[in-house]
Amino acid sequence: MEEYFVGHKAYKIDAKGRISIPANMRSGLGNEFIASRGFGKCLALYPMEEWNSFMQKIHETVNQKDRKQLEFFFSANAEKMSLDGQGRVLLNEALRKQVNLFGEEQAEVFGNNNRIEIWNCDLFNAQLSAIDEQAVEDILDSYGI
Repeated sequence: MEEYFVGHKAYKIDAKGRISIPANMRSGLGNEFIASRGFGKCLALYPMEEWNSFMQKIHETVNQKDRKQLEFFFSANAEKMSLDGQGRVLLNEALRKQVNLFGEEQAEVFGNNNRIEIWNCDLFNAQLSAIDEQAVEDILDSYGI
């Protein structure tokens, strides 16, 4: 069974734009991974296998017009990366600017199932606090979960 990334915590972004990835998430990323725009103004770190599967699903299931837009959005904003010896990832300036992380002293590192997301702390907390617990319960009930 596949292991999922879970949990969240705020981590410091150093002056060079590096942020630590929690030790319990590092092995799941692998030696190389893809950093790209995520959904909702965050950066997403995909293990290579997950990235390849994601792009393959887009290629196989989405019509040509929409596929071109999706591939352009994700691939143009993607970069192959690896962690440094201290378990940090260097977030490039362009991506940090796109997701409101440029100039921030810390960011929320969030294990979101098959990927790790890096969020502006204020945006993450607003998203988290906006969740309606009753709506979550209703969604689960509607799917028989």
